[in-house]
Amino acid sequence: MTKANPPYLCLAIRMFAGLILCLATLACEAEKPTDNAPGNRVRITDCAGRSVDIPSPVETVVDLAILDGTRTMVELGAASMLIGLNHHTKEYMYGEMGKKRDYWFAAPKAAPALKDLPDVGLYNEPNAELIGALKPDIILGYAPARDMADALQAQTGIPVVCINASGCLDFSMHRLMGRILGKERRAEQLTAYVQEKIAWIKAEISQIPEDERVKVFYWGWPRLDAPRTFAPYDPIDFAGGINVAMAADIKPYEAYDVTKEQIAVWDADVILIHGGNLHPSMTIDDVLSDPALKTVRAVKTRRVYFTKGFMIGWDPALGVCEVFYMAKLFYPDRFSKLDVERQCNAILEKFYGTAGLYTELLKKSYLHTWK
Repeated sequence: MTKANPPYLCLAIRMFAGLILCLATLACEAEKPTDNAPGNRVRITDCAGRSVDIPSPVETVVDLAILDGTRTMVELGAASMLIGLNHHTKEYMYGEMGKKRDYWFAAPKAAPALKDLPDVGLYNEPNAELIGALKPDIILGYAPARDMADALQAQTGIPVVCINASGCLDFSMHRLMGRILGKERRAEQLTAYVQEKIAWIKAEISQIPEDERVKVFYWGWPRLDAPRTFAPYDPIDFAGGINVAMAADIKPYEAYDVTKEQIAVWDADVILIHGGNLHPSMTIDDVLSDPALKTVRAVKTRRVYFTKGFMIGWDPALGVCEVFYMAKLFYPDRFSKLDVERQCNAILEKFYGTAGLYTELLKKSYLHTWK
Protein backbone atom coordinates (compact mmCIF):
# COMPACT_ATOMS: atom_id res chain seq x y z
CA MET A 1 0.00 0.00 0.00
CA THR A 2 1.47 3.32 -1.02
CA LYS A 3 0.52 6.80 -0.07
CA ALA A 4 -1.24 8.72 -2.83
CA ASN A 5 -1.40 12.36 -3.69
CA PRO A 6 -5.11 13.27 -3.89
CA PRO A 7 -6.21 14.97 -7.13
CA TYR A 8 -6.57 18.73 -7.25
CA LEU A 9 -10.31 18.71 -6.69
CA CYS A 10 -9.89 16.63 -3.56
CA LEU A 11 -7.59 19.01 -1.75
CA ALA A 12 -10.00 18.88 1.15
CA ILE A 13 -8.79 15.46 2.29
CA ARG A 14 -5.83 17.25 3.83
CA MET A 15 -8.26 19.00 6.11
CA PHE A 16 -8.63 15.77 8.05
CA ALA A 17 -5.02 15.63 9.27
CA GLY A 18 -4.73 16.31 12.94
CA LEU A 19 -8.42 17.11 13.37
CA ILE A 20 -9.72 13.94 14.96
CA LEU A 21 -13.38 14.35 15.74
CA CYS A 22 -13.18 14.15 19.51
CA LEU A 23 -10.52 16.88 19.60
CA ALA A 24 -11.94 19.11 16.90
CA THR A 25 -13.82 21.39 19.25
CA LEU A 26 -10.50 22.44 20.78
CA ALA A 27 -9.13 23.67 17.46
CA CYS A 28 -11.36 26.69 16.95
CA GLU A 29 -12.20 29.14 19.68
CA ALA A 30 -13.76 32.55 19.39
CA GLU A 31 -14.56 35.85 21.04
CA LYS A 32 -11.94 36.13 23.75
CA PRO A 33 -11.35 39.75 24.72
CA THR A 34 -7.86 40.97 23.98
CA ASP A 35 -5.74 42.91 26.42
CA ASN A 36 -3.65 44.66 23.79
CA ALA A 37 -6.09 45.20 20.89
CA PRO A 38 -8.00 48.44 20.32
CA GLY A 39 -11.68 48.71 21.25
CA ASN A 40 -14.32 46.69 19.43
CA ARG A 41 -11.95 43.88 18.60
CA VAL A 42 -11.76 40.31 19.84
CA ARG A 43 -9.09 37.65 19.62
CA ILE A 44 -10.01 34.26 18.20
CA THR A 45 -8.11 31.03 17.68
CA ASP A 46 -8.93 29.77 14.22
CA CYS A 47 -9.02 26.21 12.86
CA ALA A 48 -5.33 26.38 11.95
CA GLY A 49 -4.42 27.26 15.55
CA ARG A 50 -3.65 30.89 14.67
CA SER A 51 -4.52 33.76 17.01
CA VAL A 52 -6.26 36.50 15.06
CA ASP A 53 -7.66 39.86 16.20
CA ILE A 54 -10.90 40.60 14.39
CA PRO A 55 -13.38 43.50 14.50
CA SER A 56 -16.63 43.13 16.39
CA PRO A 57 -19.16 43.04 14.92
CA VAL A 58 -18.16 41.52 11.57
CA GLU A 59 -20.41 42.73 8.76
CA THR A 60 -18.60 41.89 5.51
CA VAL A 61 -16.64 38.77 4.52
CA VAL A 62 -14.50 37.62 1.60
CA ASP A 63 -14.30 33.84 1.26
CA LEU A 64 -11.08 32.06 0.26
CA ALA A 65 -11.88 28.81 2.12
CA ILE A 66 -12.56 26.74 -1.02
CA LEU A 67 -16.22 25.65 -0.55
CA ASP A 68 -16.35 25.52 3.24
CA GLY A 69 -16.68 29.25 3.81
CA THR A 70 -19.63 30.02 1.56
CA ARG A 71 -21.36 26.75 2.40
CA THR A 72 -21.11 27.37 6.15
CA MET A 73 -22.23 30.99 5.88
CA VAL A 74 -25.30 29.91 3.92
CA GLU A 75 -26.09 27.27 6.55
CA LEU A 76 -25.75 29.87 9.31
CA GLY A 77 -28.01 32.33 7.54
CA ALA A 78 -25.16 34.78 6.96
CA ALA A 79 -24.90 34.69 3.15
CA SER A 80 -25.75 38.41 2.90
CA MET A 81 -22.42 39.25 4.59
CA LEU A 82 -20.42 37.81 1.69
CA ILE A 83 -18.95 40.35 -0.72
CA GLY A 84 -16.44 38.14 -2.60
CA LEU A 85 -16.13 34.43 -3.45
CA ASN A 86 -13.08 32.33 -4.20
CA HIS A 87 -12.58 30.79 -7.64
CA HIS A 88 -13.57 27.27 -6.57
CA THR A 89 -16.92 28.46 -5.26
CA LYS A 90 -17.58 30.60 -8.33
CA GLU A 91 -16.70 27.82 -10.79
CA TYR A 92 -17.91 24.66 -9.06
CA MET A 93 -20.88 25.83 -6.99
CA TYR A 94 -22.16 28.59 -9.26
CA GLY A 95 -20.28 28.29 -12.55
CA GLU A 96 -19.84 26.28 -15.71
CA MET A 97 -17.28 23.83 -14.33
CA GLY A 98 -19.75 22.49 -11.81
CA LYS A 99 -22.41 22.11 -14.50
CA LYS A 100 -19.98 20.43 -16.86
CA ARG A 101 -19.01 17.83 -14.26
CA ASP A 102 -22.53 17.35 -12.89
CA TYR A 103 -21.55 18.43 -9.39
CA TRP A 104 -24.47 19.01 -7.06
CA PHE A 105 -24.39 21.48 -4.19
CA ALA A 106 -27.15 22.69 -1.90
CA ALA A 107 -25.83 26.20 -1.27
CA PRO A 108 -26.69 27.65 -4.70
CA LYS A 109 -30.30 26.51 -4.24
CA ALA A 110 -30.54 28.41 -0.95
CA ALA A 111 -28.50 31.47 -1.97
CA PRO A 112 -28.59 31.86 -5.78
CA ALA A 113 -27.73 35.58 -5.70
CA LEU A 114 -24.17 34.83 -4.59
CA LYS A 115 -23.29 33.90 -8.17
CA ASP A 116 -23.01 37.61 -8.97
CA LEU A 117 -20.28 38.33 -6.41
CA PRO A 118 -16.73 39.00 -7.66
CA ASP A 119 -14.14 36.23 -8.01
CA VAL A 120 -11.28 36.99 -5.59
CA GLY A 121 -8.94 34.20 -6.74
CA LEU A 122 -7.80 30.81 -5.47
CA TYR A 123 -7.25 29.95 -1.82
CA ASN A 124 -3.50 29.77 -2.50
CA GLU A 125 -3.39 32.47 -5.19
CA PRO A 126 -5.71 35.23 -3.97
CA ASN A 127 -6.23 38.52 -5.78
CA ALA A 128 -4.93 40.66 -2.93
CA GLU A 129 -5.50 43.92 -4.81
CA LEU A 130 -9.18 43.17 -5.42
CA ILE A 131 -9.70 41.92 -1.88
CA GLY A 132 -8.13 45.10 -0.53
CA ALA A 133 -10.43 47.20 -2.70
CA LEU A 134 -13.50 45.34 -1.39
CA LYS A 135 -12.47 46.21 2.19
CA PRO A 136 -14.02 43.24 3.99
CA ASP A 137 -13.99 43.08 7.77
CA ILE A 138 -12.42 39.61 7.59
CA ILE A 139 -11.17 37.11 5.03
CA LEU A 140 -11.94 33.41 5.41
CA GLY A 141 -8.91 31.25 4.60
CA TYR A 142 -8.32 27.52 4.13
CA ALA A 143 -6.77 26.06 7.29
CA PRO A 144 -4.12 23.80 5.67
CA ALA A 145 -2.79 26.90 3.85
CA ARG A 146 -1.92 28.92 6.95
CA ASP A 147 1.26 30.33 5.40
CA MET A 148 -0.82 31.96 2.69
CA ALA A 149 -3.17 33.28 5.35
CA ASP A 150 -0.30 34.89 7.23
CA ALA A 151 1.10 36.42 4.06
CA LEU A 152 -2.27 37.77 2.87
CA GLN A 153 -3.04 39.24 6.27
CA ALA A 154 0.32 40.99 6.33
CA GLN A 155 -0.12 42.27 2.78
CA THR A 156 -3.68 43.59 3.11
CA GLY A 157 -3.90 44.39 6.82
CA ILE A 158 -7.21 42.51 6.88
CA PRO A 159 -7.65 39.68 9.42
CA VAL A 160 -7.62 36.21 7.84
CA VAL A 161 -9.51 33.51 9.74
CA CYS A 162 -8.69 29.94 8.66
CA ILE A 163 -11.48 27.37 8.77
CA ASN A 164 -12.22 23.75 7.87
CA ALA A 165 -14.08 20.77 9.31
CA SER A 166 -12.97 17.18 9.86
CA GLY A 167 -16.16 15.17 9.65
CA CYS A 168 -19.92 15.02 9.71
CA LEU A 169 -20.18 15.60 13.46
CA ASP A 170 -17.41 18.20 13.70
CA PHE A 171 -19.20 21.50 14.20
CA SER A 172 -16.25 23.44 15.62
CA MET A 173 -16.07 25.40 12.35
CA HIS A 174 -19.77 26.30 12.62
CA ARG A 175 -19.35 27.35 16.25
CA LEU A 176 -16.35 29.50 15.43
CA MET A 177 -18.07 31.22 12.53
CA GLY A 178 -21.30 31.53 14.49
CA ARG A 179 -19.52 33.52 17.18
CA ILE A 180 -17.62 35.65 14.69
CA LEU A 181 -20.74 36.44 12.67
CA GLY A 182 -23.20 36.81 15.54
CA LYS A 183 -24.90 33.52 14.65
CA GLU A 184 -24.10 31.58 17.83
CA ARG A 185 -27.67 30.46 18.40
CA ARG A 186 -28.00 29.12 14.87
CA ALA A 187 -24.71 27.19 15.16
CA GLU A 188 -25.79 25.61 18.43
CA GLN A 189 -29.22 24.74 17.02
CA LEU A 190 -27.62 22.88 14.11
CA THR A 191 -25.22 21.07 16.42
CA ALA A 192 -28.00 19.94 18.77
CA TYR A 193 -30.21 18.93 15.85
CA VAL A 194 -27.52 16.68 14.37
CA GLN A 195 -26.67 15.10 17.70
CA GLU A 196 -30.34 14.25 18.19
CA LYS A 197 -30.61 12.79 14.69
CA ILE A 198 -27.51 10.63 15.03
CA ALA A 199 -28.49 9.43 18.51
CA TRP A 200 -31.29 7.31 17.06
CA ILE A 201 -28.95 5.64 14.56
CA LYS A 202 -26.34 5.03 17.25
CA ALA A 203 -28.92 3.45 19.55
CA GLU A 204 -29.94 1.00 16.84
CA ILE A 205 -26.35 0.19 15.88
CA SER A 206 -25.38 -0.43 19.51
CA GLN A 207 -27.62 -3.50 19.49
CA ILE A 208 -25.60 -5.18 16.72
CA PRO A 209 -22.78 -7.42 18.02
CA GLU A 210 -19.32 -6.52 16.77
CA ASP A 211 -18.90 -9.83 14.95
CA GLU A 212 -22.11 -9.15 13.00
CA ARG A 213 -21.08 -5.71 11.77
CA VAL A 214 -20.79 -5.16 8.03
CA LYS A 215 -17.28 -4.83 6.58
CA VAL A 216 -16.99 -1.90 4.16
CA PHE A 217 -14.47 -0.80 1.54
CA TYR A 218 -14.65 2.89 0.53
CA TRP A 219 -13.41 3.42 -3.05
CA GLY A 220 -12.41 7.07 -2.99
CA TRP A 221 -12.00 9.26 -6.11
CA PRO A 222 -12.91 6.25 -8.23
CA ARG A 223 -10.67 4.95 -10.96
CA LEU A 224 -10.89 1.27 -11.78
CA ASP A 225 -7.18 0.99 -12.56
CA ALA A 226 -6.02 2.95 -9.48
CA PRO A 227 -8.10 2.23 -6.35
CA ARG A 228 -7.76 4.61 -3.43
CA THR A 229 -9.18 4.63 0.04
CA PHE A 230 -8.77 6.28 3.41
CA ALA A 231 -9.72 5.59 6.98
CA PRO A 232 -11.47 6.43 9.11
CA TYR A 233 -14.47 7.71 7.19
CA ASP A 234 -16.90 8.98 9.81
CA PRO A 235 -20.25 8.15 8.15
CA ILE A 236 -19.19 4.50 7.84
CA ASP A 237 -18.32 4.41 11.53
CA PHE A 238 -21.50 6.16 12.68
CA ALA A 239 -23.61 3.87 10.48
CA GLY A 240 -22.14 0.81 12.17
CA GLY A 241 -19.83 -0.35 9.40
CA ILE A 242 -16.31 -1.65 9.84
CA ASN A 243 -13.97 0.18 7.48
CA VAL A 244 -11.60 -2.55 6.30
CA ALA A 245 -8.86 0.00 5.59
CA MET A 246 -8.55 0.60 9.33
CA ALA A 247 -6.59 -2.65 9.43
CA ALA A 248 -3.84 -1.10 7.33
CA ASP A 249 -0.81 0.64 8.75
CA ILE A 250 -1.72 4.09 7.44
CA LYS A 251 -1.79 7.61 8.78
CA PRO A 252 -5.36 8.51 9.75
CA TYR A 253 -7.36 10.75 7.43
CA GLU A 254 -4.99 10.54 4.48
CA ALA A 255 -5.62 8.99 1.07
CA TYR A 256 -3.74 5.88 0.01
CA ASP A 257 -3.37 3.80 -3.11
CA VAL A 258 -4.40 0.20 -2.70
CA THR A 259 -4.24 -2.79 -5.02
CA LYS A 260 -7.14 -4.90 -6.18
CA GLU A 261 -5.35 -7.83 -4.58
CA GLN A 262 -5.59 -6.05 -1.24
CA ILE A 263 -9.28 -5.35 -1.81
CA ALA A 264 -9.76 -9.06 -2.43
CA VAL A 265 -7.93 -9.90 0.81
CA TRP A 266 -10.08 -7.47 2.79
CA ASP A 267 -13.15 -9.19 1.29
CA ALA A 268 -15.65 -6.48 2.26
CA ASP A 269 -19.37 -7.13 2.54
CA VAL A 270 -20.13 -3.75 0.94
CA ILE A 271 -18.18 -1.56 -1.50
CA LEU A 272 -18.98 2.15 -1.57
CA ILE A 273 -17.90 4.20 -4.59
CA HIS A 274 -17.34 7.89 -3.96
CA GLY A 275 -19.34 10.15 -6.25
CA GLY A 276 -22.42 9.02 -8.06
CA ASN A 277 -23.11 11.91 -10.43
CA LEU A 278 -24.66 11.13 -13.79
CA HIS A 279 -21.30 10.83 -15.56
CA PRO A 280 -19.13 8.80 -13.15
CA SER A 281 -15.58 7.88 -14.06
CA MET A 282 -16.26 4.35 -12.83
CA THR A 283 -19.56 2.51 -12.67
CA ILE A 284 -20.99 -0.19 -10.43
CA ASP A 285 -20.93 -2.57 -13.40
CA ASP A 286 -17.20 -1.89 -13.83
CA VAL A 287 -16.62 -3.20 -10.32
CA LEU A 288 -19.02 -6.13 -10.63
CA SER A 289 -17.42 -7.30 -13.88
CA ASP A 290 -13.77 -6.90 -12.87
CA PRO A 291 -12.09 -10.35 -12.85
CA ALA A 292 -9.69 -9.26 -10.11
CA LEU A 293 -12.60 -8.59 -7.77
CA LYS A 294 -14.81 -11.59 -8.52
CA THR A 295 -14.01 -13.30 -5.20
CA VAL A 296 -14.94 -10.28 -3.08
CA ARG A 297 -18.11 -10.89 -1.09
CA ALA A 298 -19.58 -7.50 -2.01
CA VAL A 299 -19.19 -8.32 -5.69
CA LYS A 300 -20.63 -11.81 -5.36
CA THR A 301 -23.69 -10.46 -3.53
CA ARG A 302 -23.85 -7.32 -5.71
CA ARG A 303 -23.67 -5.00 -2.70
CA VAL A 304 -21.79 -2.26 -4.54
CA TYR A 305 -23.22 1.26 -4.28
CA PHE A 306 -22.42 4.88 -4.92
CA THR A 307 -22.26 7.33 -2.02
CA LYS A 308 -22.11 11.11 -2.27
CA GLY A 309 -19.02 11.77 -0.15
CA PHE A 310 -17.45 15.16 0.45
CA MET A 311 -16.41 17.43 -2.39
CA ILE A 312 -13.75 20.13 -1.98
CA GLY A 313 -14.31 20.44 1.74
CA TRP A 314 -16.84 18.79 4.00
CA ASP A 315 -20.52 19.61 4.15
CA PRO A 316 -21.63 18.24 7.54
CA ALA A 317 -25.25 18.26 6.41
CA LEU A 318 -24.50 15.80 3.62
CA GLY A 319 -22.27 13.83 5.98
CA VAL A 320 -25.22 13.31 8.32
CA CYS A 321 -27.36 12.28 5.35
CA GLU A 322 -24.71 9.69 4.49
CA VAL A 323 -25.05 8.17 7.97
CA PHE A 324 -28.76 7.50 7.37
CA TYR A 325 -28.11 6.30 3.82
CA MET A 326 -25.32 3.94 4.86
CA ALA A 327 -27.19 2.59 7.88
CA LYS A 328 -29.96 1.31 5.62
CA LEU A 329 -27.46 0.00 3.03
CA PHE A 330 -25.56 -1.91 5.70
CA TYR A 331 -28.53 -3.19 7.72
CA PRO A 332 -31.65 -3.15 5.50
CA ASP A 333 -33.67 -5.39 7.79
CA ARG A 334 -32.98 -3.41 10.96
CA PHE A 335 -33.71 -0.12 9.18
CA SER A 336 -36.52 -1.39 6.97
CA LYS A 337 -38.87 1.39 8.14
CA LEU A 338 -36.31 4.16 7.68
CA ASP A 339 -37.35 6.52 4.88
CA VAL A 340 -33.93 7.78 3.84
CA GLU A 341 -35.20 10.28 1.30
CA ARG A 342 -37.63 11.86 3.76
CA GLN A 343 -35.05 12.02 6.56
CA CYS A 344 -32.37 13.50 4.33
CA ASN A 345 -34.75 16.06 2.85
CA ALA A 346 -35.50 17.15 6.42
CA ILE A 347 -31.81 17.35 7.33
CA LEU A 348 -30.90 19.47 4.31
CA GLU A 349 -33.94 21.70 4.79
CA LYS A 350 -32.87 22.31 8.40
CA PHE A 351 -29.44 23.44 7.19
CA TYR A 352 -30.38 25.28 4.00
CA GLY A 353 -34.00 26.32 4.48
CA THR A 354 -35.00 24.79 1.14
CA ALA A 355 -37.33 21.82 0.72
CA GLY A 356 -36.71 18.78 -1.49
CA LEU A 357 -32.94 19.10 -1.80
CA TYR A 358 -32.16 15.42 -1.28
CA THR A 359 -34.84 14.44 -3.79
CA GLU A 360 -33.12 16.74 -6.28
CA LEU A 361 -29.76 15.14 -5.47
CA LEU A 362 -31.22 11.69 -6.14
CA LYS A 363 -32.37 12.84 -9.59
CA LYS A 364 -28.87 14.08 -10.38
CA SER A 365 -26.96 11.04 -9.16
CA TYR A 366 -26.80 7.26 -9.07
CA LEU A 367 -27.28 7.01 -5.32
CA HIS A 368 -29.24 3.97 -4.25
CA THR A 369 -32.96 4.34 -3.67
CA TRP A 370 -35.47 2.05 -2.02
CA LYS A 371 -38.88 1.22 -3.45
